[in-house]
Amino acid sequence: MSRPRRLVVGNALAGVASFAVVAIALLPVLWGLSTSLKPASQILTFPPKWLPDPPTLTSYVQVWEQSNLPIYFRNSVIVTLAALVVALIVAVHCAYAMARFRFAGKNLVLVALLATSMIPGIAILVPLYDLSVHSKLYDTFLALVIPYALAIALLLNRPMRFRGVVRTLAILPWVFSQTVTALLWGWLLNPEFGPINYASQELIGVPAALLASPTGAMAALVGVNVWSSYPMAALLFLAALQTIPSDLYEAMRMDGAGKIALFRYITVPMITPTLVVILIQLTLLYFNMVTLIYVLTGGGPVGSTQTLALRVLKMSFENWDLGRGAALGLVLTFINLALSLFYVRALRAPQR
Repeated sequence: MSRPRRLVVGNALAGVASFAVVAIALLPVLWGLSTSLKPASQILTFPPKWLPDPPTLTSYVQVWEQSNLPIYFRNSVIVTLAALVVALIVAVHCAYAMARFRFAGKNLVLVALLATSMIPGIAILVPLYDLSVHSKLYDTFLALVIPYALAIALLLNRPMRFRGVVRTLAILPWVFSQTVTALLWGWLLNPEFGPINYASQELIGVPAALLASPTGAMAALVGVNVWSSYPMAALLFLAALQTIPSDLYEAMRMDGAGKIALFRYITVPMITPTLVVILIQLTLLYFNMVTLIYVLTGGGPVGSTQTLALRVLKMSFENWDLGRGAALGLVLTFINLALSLFYVRALRAPQR
């Protein structure tokens, strides 16, 4: 086959592959748009109707007229902003420590951190349960105290040879799926028999019934989100920090630059592309969070943690109002798109 023909065939195959990827990505969105415009009688018909006949905006009007919609949006914004700020602070400090401090076995630790992300949390749930039963630690306070007391002790005791272990433990929350994370923290924070509530009652005489109050449930939701997501941000920040040549810092130090100037004129510009990626990923993760909220709080108490994403799930598959669910889901999609474009434009503007 001649070179021009190979180029034609290669371009044709690339075009077919690109079309397939775009079609697979857009098909659910287009089907959701079609469903949101259908009358209720056409949504579950068989064979399915691909196009609404006639199109109607009834589902969008009903979603807009829903009195609690602003509350759901407010809850989504609170969870997203609070978790985003805390996760970024934790991730930046964790990544900076790993990038700037040297210790034996550092590369091995980094490989281990990346390897843990390949293990789905649900895959280790049964082995952990089996081990806890056979070791007679099942349903005991000791089973909780041992791992967390050890982690706290290692954090407080900071010899160089233990630093890698501490950092490995710090990334472990990323291993667990949202379901496992929510079940774990739901048990820890249970207002009736949770260990945290029991410890608070014994130590200070006041129960820490976070999940029993609207404010406490929102705070718990933000905290659990941060706990489960900061490792991903920390690894991305770490990768970005390690690409910055140390010669740049040395040159500016010789010119008399201080730590603030180094951070402002070298670190920030060099990690800005990574920051854009992290902000988009975490914002979309928090704003679209469903599984963790559904398992941990169910949207309660009294709707205090009900978000737009969770409302889409409940409206569609608990109330079986598929038309309004599709309409609200499409609205959520455009909000996500707007947030992503805002981040990209806002963070790239200073570089122009």
